[in-house]
Amino acid sequence: MPYFINTYRVPKPDQFTAVAKGVGEALKVTGRPGLVSIPVSPPMPRAGSSMVIGTVAGFETLDDVDALLDSLLADDMAGLAARDELGAMCDQSNHSVSRIMSPAWTLPEGFVPKIISRTVLVAKPGKGAELVEFLLEWVEEIDFRGAAIVSVPLGGQVGAVRVSQIVESLQALEDLQGQIAASPRAQKLVELSDPPIMRGVERIVYTNQL
Repeated sequence: MPYFINTYRVPKPDQFTAVAKGVGEALKVTGRPGLVSIPVSPPMPRAGSSMVIGTVAGFETLDDVDALLDSLLADDMAGLAARDELGAMCDQSNHSVSRIMSPAWTLPEGFVPKIISRTVLVAKPGKGAELVEFLLEWVEEIDFRGAAIVSVPLGGQVGAVRVSQIVESLQALEDLQGQIAASPRAQKLVELSDPPIMRGVERIVYTNQL
């Protein structure tokens, strides 16, 4: 199964733009597909600072992820040292590896990715596999211009599942959410997951080979 890495960076108060640009440059250097996003409507706006999220994709296996980590640690951690300048501009930085559960997807012709919505759900005990299967079936039924990706993080809360939706505008996202809310499947989602369901909405500021 394919995998991706998300990086999470909280810039210092006067370094937000520099960090966003730096994350874009770091993604470009990898040569892999991915994107960089900044918050429009974060999941907990009163509980934390604005965050720059970078996504590096295109890892077909965990061996490919291992190879990237090995490259960062080679030559006396030269790869990590190269990222220290970017880290110095942040109050906090971290990353996570996730497994993509969805089939391969292709964005429509002429599509301009502008908004990404990330919704995190946590399955009720013993319902993790059923929740993933349910979401994969639901995603296939939804009719919208964009992409939806179901993924599971390797670390973090057990039973967590992320649904990421990439669209061209905030209005397109609102129309999509309205379609989801009106679906008869919504009640089944309540039965399979524990509250709260957390959603963050971000503006995409850089893409690479999407």
